[in-house]
Amino acid sequence: MTKHTQAQLTRTVDINQPTALKQRTFNQMEYYMGAKLIEIGVDPKSAVYRWSVERKNNQQIWTIKAYWGESKENLSNQPLTGTNLIDCARANAEHGIKMTADLCGYGEDISSFQQALKLAGNKMGLEIETLSDLIAYSQNLRVRDGIDVAPDTSSSL
Repeated sequence: MTKHTQAQLTRTVDINQPTALKQRTFNQMEYYMGAKLIEIGVDPKSAVYRWSVERKNNQQIWTIKAYWGESKENLSNQPLTGTNLIDCARANAEHGIKMTADLCGYGEDISSFQQALKLAGNKMGLEIETLSDLIAYSQNLRVRDGIDVAPDTSSSL
């Protein structure tokens, strides 16, 4: 019997959905993936996770993939590129450049990781010189112009 070494979970999210609902979906996906790994006997902290986002019309297709065992070892042979690299780097940037490069499949080759990140950014119209630029860009995405519309009280709709 073949032993599984990776798992995938996908959700479709409406782009116009409020940020709080998107964040809830994101958190649920992480939780469900961790629960599934525990169910099959894999320590969720030992797995490597990669996120990808694909846009179709007014929807985004979010995918989280978990790798452990042999699949995790093979990730270093398959460095990410393009939007997958941007997504992975953005999701892991808070861990620092060394760990982010490793999780994106570049191992300890920080120079190649930075070059690939810069190239992927250029193709997407982003100017990325360092990992902190990507963090700043991500934070700017969360800030949107507009106003909050809400009732005066929780009982008055």
